[in-house]
Amino acid sequence: MRELVARYLSQSISRRTFLKGLTTAGISLTAAKDIVEALVPAAHAQAAGGTAYKVVEGTGAECFAEQLIASGVKYVFGNSASEDAHFYEALVDRPQLKYILTPHEGPGAAMAAGYVKASGEPTIVMQAAVVGLVNAMGQMFNAYKEQTPLVFYSYRTDQSGRAGRDGFEEVANQEQIVQPMTKYAWLARRPDMIPETVRRAFKAAWTPPYGPTYASWHSDYNDEHVRAEVIAHEKMDPRMRVRPNPVEVDRAAKMLLEARMPLMIVGDEVTTAQATGKVVKLAELLGMPVTQARQIYANFPETHPLWVGSPPAARLTSLDYPKNPDVVINVGNKLQHNSVVPMVGREAKFIDMRIDAASMGNIIALDVPLVADVAFGLDDLAAAVAQLMTPALKQKALSRAEEVHGFHLKARTLRELVMKNPDWNRAPMLADRVTREVAQFADPDAIIVHEAGSVVLHGFDFNPQAGRELFFYYGAHLGSGVGTAAGVKLARPDRQVICLVGDGSFVFGPTALWNMARLELPVITVVYNNHAYSGPHSRVVEKVPGGRMVQTGRFFHDYLGNPDMNMALIARGFGVEAEVARSPEELKAALGRARKATVEGKPYLIDAQVARVGVAWAENPWTPPIKA
Repeated sequence: MRELVARYLSQSISRRTFLKGLTTAGISLTAAKDIVEALVPAAHAQAAGGTAYKVVEGTGAECFAEQLIASGVKYVFGNSASEDAHFYEALVDRPQLKYILTPHEGPGAAMAAGYVKASGEPTIVMQAAVVGLVNAMGQMFNAYKEQTPLVFYSYRTDQSGRAGRDGFEEVANQEQIVQPMTKYAWLARRPDMIPETVRRAFKAAWTPPYGPTYASWHSDYNDEHVRAEVIAHEKMDPRMRVRPNPVEVDRAAKMLLEARMPLMIVGDEVTTAQATGKVVKLAELLGMPVTQARQIYANFPETHPLWVGSPPAARLTSLDYPKNPDVVINVGNKLQHNSVVPMVGREAKFIDMRIDAASMGNIIALDVPLVADVAFGLDDLAAAVAQLMTPALKQKALSRAEEVHGFHLKARTLRELVMKNPDWNRAPMLADRVTREVAQFADPDAIIVHEAGSVVLHGFDFNPQAGRELFFYYGAHLGSGVGTAAGVKLARPDRQVICLVGDGSFVFGPTALWNMARLELPVITVVYNNHAYSGPHSRVVEKVPGGRMVQTGRFFHDYLGNPDMNMALIARGFGVEAEVARSPEELKAALGRARKATVEGKPYLIDAQVARVGVAWAENPWTPPIKA
């Protein structure tokens, strides 16, 4: 009896197994339940105290649930799967694991990714076998490109005793399908290896550089009774908080101080390392202009006088200012290349500081490599710069800062000219007008989730230091915006969350609206509805300028009208209040009603009717269906 109680208190057996053990020992079911209730306070106290290691007896699914708890998981995002029945059973006695049912695997994975990005906490996405996995793989691709530490799981529907017989939902080598898009993909060989496989998935995902991982096992392993070891995540964490090579730090400091015009690129490692203040400090020490290539977050305050905007094209030389930097330092940017030529030209010396050592030096020639956690790297580099700073160098930095500030003010003034457009008050609206109205409406510390294609987010003045934050998708698989916004709101319930999404992107993943309604996540979603894929339209025209499509106005690939999609009706179908806004006046009124709804804890959607404009855009850019 004592051993049975000790195993229950140590959580090595479930409540149900404990009850069964008591009744087997001759205790009545009523008395056994009384004993369990008497032990509940002690069990909770022991669970709160935590333990790094414990042996769990139960089904493979119960071991799975216990390892998730030990790995720090609070939320599980999943789509219903019958072969996970024992896992759902395990959730009944484990209230610390909250299951979020998502109607479609893609938006569900986007929601999980949004939660991870906004909370910095681990989670897992569950799908049914390979059929659910392929639905989620679009968002797995986004997580891979964006380096999001998201763990995916789906069982193999073929059971271990009959694998390889082309059974229901079976595909050979299921775990290999995802290998090009994951840091780790593995099939547990035995049911008692489930916790180990899960631990390794979380370890790989959360070891920098981050990325998605995948764990799988035969479905019957969930049902088998096993004895397995569960280990807390902190005992598996390699703690890769790496300081840079001090010799290289000194070389970088000298190079920056000797530069005529240094330029800093910032990236997402700055945000994940909570190092924005450190980036600002280094930039101010050197009077150095700061830019950002394509990333998830706004990693530098856009109102800072050293901010010069983002490059509009694939190369930093496309910046309006500075035109010819002689030293470029990258701090934590992935440097996604979209050109046949390097983003940083050979004419500039290049310093690369980031933890992602595998991608350093692949395209851009390195003068100084600084492999480091950027928070530590910035500390060390700022200290080296300060130590070498002379009065003359300080004056040089101050003069450069004044020059950069002059450009910053000029650029800000030029950006305001968008409101001088003669069509500013037209209906349907200009996309820029919609953006400006949302920017004026948003809370000072609002979080903006952006999947609105090529829409320029002017007027928001993003500031990761207690101001507005940006969550941008750049993985390229559409349908992440609404799900990401739901996950961000789940992680940051006290912040206003506004999702900006194009109509083409919206229809890839609207099911997350149902999660917003069900979980009472008061997100404001604004759909830029121009009834077209504007980005693909413009890019196709750029590839074939003056071609037959432009001459005839016949575009086969981009028009989403006739009939027009009513996003407000779609939202209402998922339980979200919504309306259509056709003019700036209607948009302002709709934003007011959206604020009222979100204060009451309700999500709200605005279907903003946007004018169809673009390169060589015809009045009716629609080619009728081909008829036999």
